[in-house]
Amino acid sequence: MGALSAHAGRDEVRHSADPVWRMEAFLAYALFVGFVLLPAVIYFYAFHGDWFLSYWVDTGRAPWVWGMLAVLFLIGAASLGFWLGAALCRASREGAVRRIAVSALFIAVAVWPLGWDRLSAVGSYRQFTRDYGLVTFLASPAFYSGLAMLVIIGAAFAWLVYRIDRHTHQNA
Repeated sequence: MGALSAHAGRDEVRHSADPVWRMEAFLAYALFVGFVLLPAVIYFYAFHGDWFLSYWVDTGRAPWVWGMLAVLFLIGAASLGFWLGAALCRASREGAVRRIAVSALFIAVAVWPLGWDRLSAVGSYRQFTRDYGLVTFLASPAFYSGLAMLVIIGAAFAWLVYRIDRHTHQNA
């Protein structure tokens, strides 16, 4: 998402002498991350934390540590994505940005089938490791809330890219 946001603002990225973090395209993307993606991550961590982390860790132990790591990972990945997209756009390599975005989307979609044995059941770490009291993903609140958030994130991101692209073309 960060790379595509930088790609949408490629005219500003190419012609601005400002550092990446001061560009309007980055600021718009940062608002998207802060007001749309971050609340989604916090929701899934708070209400389905063990499932959200694929039962790799027991979030009941040191919950603040795992929550902070999830938030820091989101912020780091979002910033890195925009920075990478901006660096490629400055080098006039827009095709590479699109290929990276398609590859990242492919990887994100591929995670579901590869991790389905862990993601198909929702519960706590203890329930997962002892195989009791789990709820099927498609019948769980994680599915319905995830579906709603996916629609909201998709619509918000499409609007963000449209607005960044339109704004940078008007000011170019």
